[in-house]
Order: sequence, then structure tokens, then C-alpha cells
Amino acid sequence: MNTKTRRLGGWGFESETFEPSPQLIQWLTENVGPPGPALGDTDLKIPKIRPQTLPSLPGEVCTEDRDRLFHARGQGLIDIIRVRSGTVSALPDAVVRPSDADEVIGILDACKGSGVRIVPWGGGTSVTGGVNILSGDQPIISLDLERMSGLIDFDSISGLAVFGPGTTGPQVESALAEHGFTLGHFPQSWELATVGGWAATRSSGQESLGYGRIEDLVAGMDVVAPAGRWRLPALPGSAAGPDLRHLVMGSEGRLGIITEATLRTRQKPEQTAVHACLVPDLERGLDGIRALMWSGLPLCMLRLSDPPETEVAMTIGLGASRFASLAQRYLRFRGIKDQACLILVGTSGSELEVADALEGARNILRSRRAVSLGRGPGRHWQRDRFRHPYLREALMDRGWATDTLETAVPWSRAALCRTEVRRALETALEDEGERTAVLCHVSHPYIDGTSLYFTFFFRNTSDPEATIKRWARLKRAASDALVRSEATITHHHGVGVWHAPWLRNEAGELGMKILGDAALRMDPERMLNPHVLLDPTDRLME
Repeated sequence: MNTKTRRLGGWGFESETFEPSPQLIQWLTENVGPPGPALGDTDLKIPKIRPQTLPSLPGEVCTEDRDRLFHARGQGLIDIIRVRSGTVSALPDAVVRPSDADEVIGILDACKGSGVRIVPWGGGTSVTGGVNILSGDQPIISLDLERMSGLIDFDSISGLAVFGPGTTGPQVESALAEHGFTLGHFPQSWELATVGGWAATRSSGQESLGYGRIEDLVAGMDVVAPAGRWRLPALPGSAAGPDLRHLVMGSEGRLGIITEATLRTRQKPEQTAVHACLVPDLERGLDGIRALMWSGLPLCMLRLSDPPETEVAMTIGLGASRFASLAQRYLRFRGIKDQACLILVGTSGSELEVADALEGARNILRSRRAVSLGRGPGRHWQRDRFRHPYLREALMDRGWATDTLETAVPWSRAALCRTEVRRALETALEDEGERTAVLCHVSHPYIDGTSLYFTFFFRNTSDPEATIKRWARLKRAASDALVRSEATITHHHGVGVWHAPWLRNEAGELGMKILGDAALRMDPERMLNPHVLLDPTDRLME
């Protein structure tokens, strides 16, 4: 277990903060408007919701109010607003912590026929409502898997490592480092999220270009469901029918509880380096990223920021250096004023391998009129990449709300998709006289397309419900724009509850029936997380 204290009503650990710079405050004032009312956590309230009677359960069972509140919501923007404002409408009736798969089986068996609903909990970092406790008449338990953590077995010849589902990112890397290996899976939630949560939501790490998404890293799993125990063996490849591991990955606990995961690891590289440059505009940036993907260079990360995000990055320090300032002046001299885009190129290996890969990348980007910024901005990004989520609460305390969403789309539609989503977000609150500022970057490119990751800012109101209503309008507008753009409703955040109404557009009517049939087979009583994936109800305000 992590010895740091998790923050209630905010991201991460109580000892960590990431304060906005004066330059960012000025940028928000100019682009969003003066700050609205602050929404601090000084008046944090724990609603008094009496637990219902539960059957006798194995494992550690806790009904303490603060523990129940901590497990009532995930880490989405409105989750934080509800916890801070004391408007959480439902709590789990208990938090249950099993120590092994046998206790998980015992918990499921004890709950059969009782009407109890079970919400699996890994790190609780869901930003899609995936772990939220929703109001209803049935008793609900949060199944916290933190006691089922750690390295269970390691095969150094094959590079296969078996971990418990509650193992966090730092625990994974620490255990593997003792053997000279790494998983290389670094989502922004890395410090908090768990192996089971990664697999259950089809997570993607910031270095997925080099190491792969979680579905590439999971070799096998053990799953416990109300219908029984299911072992999916670790094999390097198989033609024995459809790959059923992919049925579990992305199921968000709806089909069963992951009790073990066998992961593909690699020897830890000597070094990882990130080089930065500026390209004149987004068109050249997208073309450059696509060319790098097609080049076959051994890169582990590519990130392209659009002009607004580049402006913010330069303003708050990512590119704030004398050389970056000179590069911007040089671009202006060439007639490029406000459209420059920041590119970060990462690679891992020996000193020689890193140097060769970065030189190859620079050559490709030079043909797109890129200006090099060196490794300084990359080191800055590496230092702060897991601290960026802390900025959300710091801005909330100052009167602005911020959230993110992401998608993936073929290269031929990437620019149009960005335009459509930006327009949807920027205009969603116009009838209230409110502005929304939107940033976008590419962070997970593929041979055939890329992810697009959006960050948007708007003002708080004095009423938490009104702020949540603003967020819901923005979320609906952006989700509808993604569907119109024929893009995925989610690239790596999962479906949860909030994306479920749009899943049918992507999976199709028959696909939804197949998922429903699988859920019915694995969980005939709908005990497990019944509102994720398959419930089309719009629950954005809950």
C-alpha cells in the first residue's frame, strides 16, 4: 500500500500541489474571462447516509463515513465538485478489501440473491463515472483491491511478470527495477492507478508508441465473476479462436473482477531522452508526426501541441527558455506569428541509440521547417508530467473549472475532428455569455491515425449544480461532435457511465447485444457495476 495520504475532494496526495503561474492566470483571464467564485474544500461535508444491512462478507469490511465517501466517486471534474460541495447523493454501504481471489469468490457468493451491487475499485482514478455510486434502493459495496497488490511471479527468461490487480504504477516499476526490467506503461494517473484498472479500461501510457497500449502488454489474466473463475493463459500468440482477453479488457468490471494479470515486460533502457522543436503550423506538425510514424524510427513518444496549447506551454514554462524565445522570434521573422506548434520527440536506449534516433527525427522535422529547442523542454515535461492533474484543483480554488477529453481518428480526418470539437466546446456556453478556451494535442500516434487530447477551461458559478450543468453541456456538445467526426468516443479514458450513451454509435446495435449477452452469461444478476458500458441513460448530472 502507498504510505502517502490520498486527498479527499481532489487529485492525488495531500502533500502534493501544482500552483498556476501568474502568466497562466493572466492567460485564463484574457481567454476565458475573470475568475468566477472559488470552490475550495474548506467546507468539505460528509453526508450522513446510513448503510443498509449487508450479508456477512469475507475480507476487511469498513463502514466508516470518510472511507465510504472516498469510494463514492472517481476523479472526474464533477466528482470533485460534488465531494467538495457536499452534494454526493449516494455512498457505498461498505468498503470491502479482499486479500486474494478466494475472498473475492466468497464476496460474490455471499451477495448472490441478496440484491447487493458491487463496484470494483482499483485506484479510483476514473474520469468517466466508472466507479461512481449511483442512487438507488439496492445496497452497494465498493470492492477495493488494494490488498491484492505486488509482484506474484517473474519469469526473467520470457519477461513475464504476474501482478495483483491493486498494484500501482510506482509499485510495478519498483518491483521490476530489481530485476532490471520495466513495463513502460506511464499514463498520467500512473502514481495512483492500478494494474487491474489499466486492463479494465484499456489504458494507454504516455510512452505507448514504444511500449504499446495495455492490451499489448497483458499476456494473460485470471478473472472472477458470479458465473465462476476464468483463467486466460499467458501465450505469445494464438489462433485458437477470438482472443477472449480482449473481451475482459475494457469491460470495466462489468464482466468480472481481474484478480491477477500477467504482463509483458522489457529490459530497462539505459536512458530516455525527449527532444523539443517548434514547427510553423499545425498542418506541418501533423504531417511531421505522420512522417515520423512511417519512418520506422525507434521512438517511444511523440507529442504535438496545437497553437493555443503551445502558447500556454511557452507561457507557463515548458518552453520558457532563452533559446525558446529566440526560436519564436526567428519564426516571427519568417512571418510565422501565432501558429507555431510544439513537438516533443522521445526515445529510449543506449546513448548511441538515443542520439541516432533523435538525429533521424530532427532530419525529418527540419524538412517541415522545424526549429530545434533542444532537450530542456523535454526534461521540464518529464519532471512535471504526473503533477499536471494537480493544477485542476488549484484553478478551481481560483474560480476556473477545467476538464479533458480524448479521442482517436484516422489521419485524413484529424484536422477536421479537432476543428469540430473545438467549435462545439467554444460555442456550447455562448447563450450564457460565457467563453470556453480549448487546447489540443496529439499524444498517441499510430500508422493510420492519431489520438487527439483536448483540455478546456470555463468559469465556475456560485452554485455547484450550475457549474456541473455547464460541464454537462460542454461534455454533450463535444461527444456529439466526436460522433459527427466518426471518431471514437474515448481513446484511453474508458466508457464508464458518462460515455455509455454514445457507445452504441461506435459498437452498433448488434455489438451492444453481444456485449449484453456476455454480461448476462458472466453476471446473470447484474451484480457487477451495472451502469457502465451498457446503460444508455444520460447520467452526466448525477
